[in-house]
Amino acid sequence: MSLIAIRSLVPPLAAVLLLAAAAAVAKPPPDEPDNLLNDRLTLQAGLVSSSTQTTLRYDAAAGTPGTTLNAEKDLGLPSRKLIGKAELMFRMKERHRVHLGNYYLPLDRHATVPLQKTVNFGNTTFNVNDVVASELKMRLLVINYSYSFIKNDRAELAASLGFDVIGFEAAATVAARLRTEREDRSAPAPLAGLDGTVRISSRFYAEARGQYLKVNVQNVRGTLDTVEANILYRLSPNVTFGLGYSGFKVNVDSEKLGDSGQFQLRSSGPQLFARVGF
Repeated sequence: MSLIAIRSLVPPLAAVLLLAAAAAVAKPPPDEPDNLLNDRLTLQAGLVSSSTQTTLRYDAAAGTPGTTLNAEKDLGLPSRKLIGKAELMFRMKERHRVHLGNYYLPLDRHATVPLQKTVNFGNTTFNVNDVVASELKMRLLVINYSYSFIKNDRAELAASLGFDVIGFEAAATVAARLRTEREDRSAPAPLAGLDGTVRISSRFYAEARGQYLKVNVQNVRGTLDTVEANILYRLSPNVTFGLGYSGFKVNVDSEKLGDSGQFQLRSSGPQLFARVGF
């Protein structure tokens, strides 16, 4: 595993290990039938107040490097957006679970601004003061299987394997010159991670999760890592509310002739969600 991969996994690994340590020393709460750790099926939906930084470059078909752009600074795309997340969990057996996650209010952004510099984007050159309408769309779907190597009424610690399908689309248009350039990518990739949950009291829980992937196929390199940490309140046997932090980083770098470029995106912020479990 590369040094970058190790560094990316340090925060989620530390959070999960802290949860495991807390479970080892804390006194177990009274046994109750509505223990969140025993849920067989859950559906979660929430919102993230996301702060985003984006860098992109789209080369010409002949391989001439395009201009590296800061999408928020150069193209005027908003740096903060309210996005939605949804997740379905199904526990097949006591230690075996499947998660399906999706950004159901995707990270789509639009802006129209005059350029402050000359920009080469794909096969088109956009000049200073050209009024450019830009859009950036992104989709993220994650499916994984997890095995809980620690599982009791007090804590659960699991390792996961799965895949994600990530796709993005970038476009720039100068209406006055009838010029448009568009680039889109979408591909599945393997994903590995750790997650842990600790029961603090009869109604309060803490959870953390970290996932990472790295792929290098046909001159296209990419990484994705996600981090999440939450405090949960079990309102009733079937309803739980959560408050915490969610973030992910995407980096795709293509050197494939005729389809080369770069896309980097970091998105993170506080989240609030509700979870229904049975």
